[in-house]
Amino acid sequence: MKKPLLFLLTAALVSITPSGANSEPEKASLGQPGQKEYKAGVEAYQKKDYKAAEGHFRKSVQEGNHNPDVYLYSAHTFMALGQYSQAYQTYEIVTKSFKGSKQAKTAEQGMEATRSKAGAAANASAPPAAPAAAPVAVPAAPGAVGLATRILVIPPMKGHQPCLPSTIKAVNDAVAAVPPHLRKLLDDSGASIVLSPNIIDRWPDTVKELDEEQEGETMAEAGGRIYGKEMCVYERAKIRGSMNLKEARAPKLIKQTVLNMCFQVVDDMQNISKSPELRKVYELDKQNVPDSLREKLATFIKEDDWGPRETCSELTGSMLGGSDDYTEDLYRCFPNTKKWLKAWLKI
Repeated sequence: MKKPLLFLLTAALVSITPSGANSEPEKASLGQPGQKEYKAGVEAYQKKDYKAAEGHFRKSVQEGNHNPDVYLYSAHTFMALGQYSQAYQTYEIVTKSFKGSKQAKTAEQGMEATRSKAGAAANASAPPAAPAAAPVAVPAAPGAVGLATRILVIPPMKGHQPCLPSTIKAVNDAVAAVPPHLRKLLDDSGASIVLSPNIIDRWPDTVKELDEEQEGETMAEAGGRIYGKEMCVYERAKIRGSMNLKEARAPKLIKQTVLNMCFQVVDDMQNISKSPELRKVYELDKQNVPDSLREKLATFIKEDDWGPRETCSELTGSMLGGSDDYTEDLYRCFPNTKKWLKAWLKI
């Protein structure tokens, strides 16, 4: 696959995007996770319809696109919309998650441009989206290596409660449950986990840019997101119209979230969900999903790569000790996929 190229911004875009460079759309198959939304976002961005572009890029990430270009374009879009704190956060994600890449160098330029624009707009020199408090490393067991030593907890803000010991234990238990051959991939890749009460505890300015009128889930209601190889886990969802948070998610759900993310990070490296053998049994199972469950399981039976990817990550999480509202239905509807994964996971 041809790698994305970086090119200089045209003069017409210099005033609204970071100086330096921009990313061309990756020439990837539209069947890959999030690629249709990514392509639509790029087209909207090039037409300067930045609000539409932001929505497409957000959906692309939600559908499993973890390519650096989608984050870089998202950051450019936030800049164009004047959402400097969100732009800064997104550029920062690119610099940390894709170190050494051309996109990371462009993101560094974007962070500088964001500081300048935010400072001029708010008469302030501090970066608008720096984390409010330094993360605290979770003590690792003696002899622990790799991912187990890269679990961080963000202290609470906004009067929120700190992450519960049971939540931290669930994260540790999830990492311990990952089969050895997958753990080695995660350990060697530099993958990490950042746990916080909510996304706004890590990036407080995010709350200013939440669209709480939208029908779908906001970033402050999600259980987590993946940025490159950084897995961000959020213990509680924000209550709309308030700075308060809901009750902590159950340990089983936290464990499911972490294991789901671990599979997706490995899948980005190994393309497990694209295996022809896996696809064969997945398609067989998908044909037998009853009409009564097709709406509930819509994410898992999508026609693009996201369907099998999400099915595999959900099944992996539950087979390794997690659980959520989809577990029993997926077990019942995807028995052959589960059997294939169980053999591949060596459990």
